[in-house]
Amino acid sequence: PPSSPAHLTVAMGFTIPTIQETDSWGPSADAVDADKALTYAPFTRSDKFGRAADWNQTGYAKFGAGNRFGGGNAGGAGAGSNVFNFFAADDDADFSLVDNQAAPRTRFGAKRFQQRYQMRRDQTAFVGGDVGQGASRERARQQRMQSKKSQQWNTWAYNRSRETVTYGSSVDIRPEWSVVDQMQLVELTKQRFPVERDGLVPTELGEYGSLPWFDKSFDRVTPKLERDLQSAKNLESGNYHTTTCDDPVLTKLADSNAGTMFATDQMVASIMCAARSVYGWDLIVTKKNGKVFFDKRDEGTFDLLTVSETAQDAITDEKDNINGVPSLSRESTAANFAFSQQVLDANEQPRKFGKPDPLSTAGDAGSVNVGYRYRKWTLSDQITLVVRCELNGVQQLKGQTVLLSIKALTEFDSKVTGMDWRSKIETQRGAVIATELKNNANKLAKWTCCALLAGADILKLGFVSRSHPKSQNEHVILNTQSYKPKDFAQQINLTETNMWGVFKAVADATLKLPDGKYLLVKDPNKPTLRTYEVPADTFDDGYAKEPME
Repeated sequence: PPSSPAHLTVAMGFTIPTIQETDSWGPSADAVDADKALTYAPFTRSDKFGRAADWNQTGYAKFGAGNRFGGGNAGGAGAGSNVFNFFAADDDADFSLVDNQAAPRTRFGAKRFQQRYQMRRDQTAFVGGDVGQGASRERARQQRMQSKKSQQWNTWAYNRSRETVTYGSSVDIRPEWSVVDQMQLVELTKQRFPVERDGLVPTELGEYGSLPWFDKSFDRVTPKLERDLQSAKNLESGNYHTTTCDDPVLTKLADSNAGTMFATDQMVASIMCAARSVYGWDLIVTKKNGKVFFDKRDEGTFDLLTVSETAQDAITDEKDNINGVPSLSRESTAANFAFSQQVLDANEQPRKFGKPDPLSTAGDAGSVNVGYRYRKWTLSDQITLVVRCELNGVQQLKGQTVLLSIKALTEFDSKVTGMDWRSKIETQRGAVIATELKNNANKLAKWTCCALLAGADILKLGFVSRSHPKSQNEHVILNTQSYKPKDFAQQINLTETNMWGVFKAVADATLKLPDGKYLLVKDPNKPTLRTYEVPADTFDDGYAKEPME
């Protein structure tokens, strides 16, 4: 190249440092200038040294001044700490040893939730400025409200996903029938009639029939000592549950003006417990010359017992299913009657209850030993109720003869009902009763009403189960329990004031109607009780034998 001043080449010299031989590794301490060897970072006297090497300075730098390790001016450690930073090569510019990106903040973070929860607790703790007993009561009240809301939500969600079962009516409603009265069952639960502490005292009009003695050996029956249930041959006897108009005693009392309303205990109990019923039922109401007669249809289903009527899981209405409503009703009715006859002592002479049974024929082999009480209750000047009540037996208890009302509960499949009687009836008797009260609230309430109306001292409940869940013809007796009707009524929340209040409400509505023939029908799919006006010859031409839809 030409030798011009602009193209002069300057040669840089390289001087080899002086190397001192020492016994240790590296140069000696005296050979190194400490001030020159120390990497210098500018700082002020007010700065605090928190790190020997600040690897996170880039993450903190964006917060600016005011953070714990940042400087407040340009001469601080934050301004001159670039000497500690790591600079990657160009091809690794996007790579970092430390993730310096801030974590995304959700709109409703945990911290915000904790603050709201703490504020809510503070508000609860200082309600009315009270931090003592008042605050505890308020917290307990709010917890109950929250629990109730949770239960309502769970019930709503369960019912929403559950299949709805539509039941058929107990009678085919003809289009020419007109509705003359309608009651909502919810309103019936609010009805009250003033009753004395000992109950509404009845007037005895007569006692008929005979009462067999109870076999005490059935009180000792357990699942390990179960007994086979014997089929009753006289179930279809014509004198069992005779309707009102076919009862000669009630007809005679009506002719003598002993009352204004006449019925059987089962009919009165069905009206009293109408608010608990789910399935449909019906009664014929005949009003003539100011007197009212309640009757059942000859070929109707009024006498059939229900099974799991009030259970949370509805029972299917299929006629061919052995676990359907029609089959279970017939099975339970037969088992109840068979149990009430089997537990009686056939070797003991029945106790004469009064006059001979007016409903049985002399020498009839199919007659049933039953005691009848005809009693009268006066509810008002217009309502005087005459009822035929039924008793099933007697028992010697503590030196006294007590009157019995004998009934039987039926278990068809423990997987459906949710309670296995064979394993729980002895160890968890209360749980078994509680389950039955939930699944058969209407049936147990009607039995209790009948026992109270008849003046029974003891209500005997038998627990009858299928020998096999798939067989509805063979049953065994697992246990027998005894209850006082008034105590059992309190246990199932059945009050006499409401019982008589419901009946009086129905009776008042019936008395307002003109003379004629009516049909009292419980809607099977709605909590409604309707009264239809029907022609005088209805149900007299075999109408009840027609198939129900």
